[in-house]
Amino acid sequence: MIPNFVKIVECFNITGVGLLTELQHNINGIPPNTEIIDLNTDETWIIKKRVHHGILILDKSEKYFECETDSMHIDSVFKTLTERKIAVDKELNKRKNGVYMYLIKPEKKKQKLKPEIGTELKIKKTTPQQGV
Repeated sequence: MIPNFVKIVECFNITGVGLLTELQHNINGIPPNTEIIDLNTDETWIIKKRVHHGILILDKSEKYFECETDSMHIDSVFKTLTERKIAVDKELNKRKNGVYMYLIKPEKKKQKLKPEIGTELKIKKTTPQQGV
């Protein structure tokens, strides 16, 4: 990974929630309100918050970064303990490879909603939080 860049691994538009995005990076977390920009298109997205995975929280193996001060978690349902174990191993492997989930939003309403999978976006700056 290039320093100060994130790579889009996956991106889903979740109605009522926003863009749930897997970002790969090698930095110690991404604070809320950080801008990430596609240098080819000049489109910008804002990091809203980190999304932790419930199975890793329960397993006491989720990775936390001090700068990620706003977060939420998602949960999964499994039919068997074997399915759960496979899912835990898959998520742990993602963490080893620097892949974490975040909610992001487009900076401008008229830009395309989702960044392309595989795109590397530059970490531009952190904008001050508005309101408390």
